[in-house]
Amino acid sequence: MNQETPNNPALDISVLSLPLSKEEIFGNDKNSALEIGFGEGEFIVEVAKNNPNWNYLGIEIKYFRYKKALKLVLNQNIRNIKLIHFDADLAVEQVFAANIFDKVYINFPDPWPKDRHKKHRIINNNFLDNLYNIMKEQGILEFTSDHLDYVTHTIEHVDSHNKFSNIFGKQGYSHLIENRPQTKFEKEFLDKKRQIYYLSFKKL
Repeated sequence: MNQETPNNPALDISVLSLPLSKEEIFGNDKNSALEIGFGEGEFIVEVAKNNPNWNYLGIEIKYFRYKKALKLVLNQNIRNIKLIHFDADLAVEQVFAANIFDKVYINFPDPWPKDRHKKHRIINNNFLDNLYNIMKEQGILEFTSDHLDYVTHTIEHVDSHNKFSNIFGKQGYSHLIENRPQTKFEKEFLDKKRQIYYLSFKKL
């Protein structure tokens, strides 16, 4: 009797030759999405369950969150997810071959609200250059935050970058996206009646 291959969502890039192609990551050429900073994995698990014909890859730098997400994926036997414990900046610059991802999610990144710390925000020209390289033509970048200053910062940086178009036009964001899974932070913020901003950009 043929036995199903055990699911191993953990991707150990230390034993692989970089940059990685889609086939090397997932073993197939299906549409693929990347979540940067997946937290404890609740979003990537739900979106992967809702879209079983897509591949999903998550990157998380905080080890305790990575381990929680890994346990969640294994317990639910989600077979279209791979997870990496790694720094996102380095990952988008060094780990992936060009033109892999149809969609990229960045959900509630650290807003670094103090002026002297804003240089640490993940959205900057170098990061956008690297995202552009690994995304497919017409690929979608989704960014979500409850921090209006960071939202404005992101819209201004992406607009000036000139390699992505803002799907939401002049306003630059929406307060609702139908049928979109909610992150842990998102649920907490909504319970506290905080405004959520959804940004969406298309690769030119």
